[in-house]
Amino acid sequence: MRKSSRLSDRRYPFSNIEFLYSLRPTKMRLGLENITSLFDSLGNPQMKYPAVLVGGTNGKGSVTAYISSILRLSGLKVGTFYSPHLFRINERIRINDREIPSAVLDRIVGRLKSGYDKNPFTFFEGVTASAALYFLRNKVDIAVFEVGLGGRLDATRPVNAVATVITGISIDHSSHLGRSRKAILGEKLGIARGKVPLIVNLNADSLIEKASIYCRRENTPMIDVKKNTSSRLKKITFERMTFSLKTDKYDYGDIETRMIGKAQQINASTAVKTIEVLGDKTGKSYIKHVKEGLEKTFLPGRFQVLDGVPRVILDTSHNEQALINSLNTLLAVSGPHRNILLFGCMARKEPGRFPSKALRSARKIILVPLKHKGAETGETLLGYFNEAGSGEAKDARVVLSKGMGDALRKAKTGLKGDDTILICGSHHMVDEAVSYS
Repeated sequence: MRKSSRLSDRRYPFSNIEFLYSLRPTKMRLGLENITSLFDSLGNPQMKYPAVLVGGTNGKGSVTAYISSILRLSGLKVGTFYSPHLFRINERIRINDREIPSAVLDRIVGRLKSGYDKNPFTFFEGVTASAALYFLRNKVDIAVFEVGLGGRLDATRPVNAVATVITGISIDHSSHLGRSRKAILGEKLGIARGKVPLIVNLNADSLIEKASIYCRRENTPMIDVKKNTSSRLKKITFERMTFSLKTDKYDYGDIETRMIGKAQQINASTAVKTIEVLGDKTGKSYIKHVKEGLEKTFLPGRFQVLDGVPRVILDTSHNEQALINSLNTLLAVSGPHRNILLFGCMARKEPGRFPSKALRSARKIILVPLKHKGAETGETLLGYFNEAGSGEAKDARVVLSKGMGDALRKAKTGLKGDDTILICGSHHMVDEAVSYS
């Protein structure tokens, strides 16, 4: 595997960025007190330009990227904020898809750091405030912010949203957001606000009903993507996907994307409906840039097929539904007998039905205890798959590795020409994997 091209954002002379990293808490903390005070001290830069705020459990990064791409190709100067980053912090803050230079980020963080004693902040709050300042200084026409965690108490919530979006809801971060999809949706709905349209693409009638009740109470116009779009998959390969897309306003015909899978088809539909809503709100039309915008969108680590042999796919899916979506995409382009899975996850994650489906989606599964201090142990990983296994011959062979290097060596043993290695389970899995050549 090729090593990633990392930006040296965590070493001298970027001492302020190093300070920002030192603020990463051992436990998550939600609340708006810090970010509100910090924004106030900076003159509330997040209110000086319109923004789209994208929340949800899975797909919010992709939807953020699709929306940003279409708006950029429409001639707007677009600021984009992602969370989390994959390889380097600079990925989180972009203007017209160009990452913020480390030296610029370091100076902005230095300004925040100078007032830290009076206005303390967490790592995520600092990055969010840095993005807001950077977008203002560069006079963006619009910004697209991906929500970090939840919504109601997330540091991105105070932005000047002219549209809000909620993608699919799945079980994740249960200790902070709740143990049911309805409870989690309740936290996500906190990004909605009166008279600002909320675009939702929810995967159950009960969730749609909950969102509808909330929006009526808050005087929030709600647009249901499922009711207003129709899409049909036509072709899918490792490199591309083609699907038709029609909304209540326009028939886009066939659309081709570089990011593949049913989940990406849903994400694209959500982004397009959001673009149409923005057009209605601003009196502008972005429709003619939709097809090109979707086609050019790419995010690393979203079922990303690397060049070369053997075929290796990197996927940052890290909760039950996202992992199952990844397996469904894999099975759409490769039979179970050709697949080898490398899986590791953080200790707080609940794989749910994933191990059972994984056993029937590959011929070998290699479990990876990650180096990260919060990673799940090998023994626990093995327990998930032992519990899910039926003992039938069709189940994949499960192997426990000593770590990523050992796992990659085991994966390449006995490979055939058209085999596929899928690496999934955590951003940390992808990060560790690309450090090996």
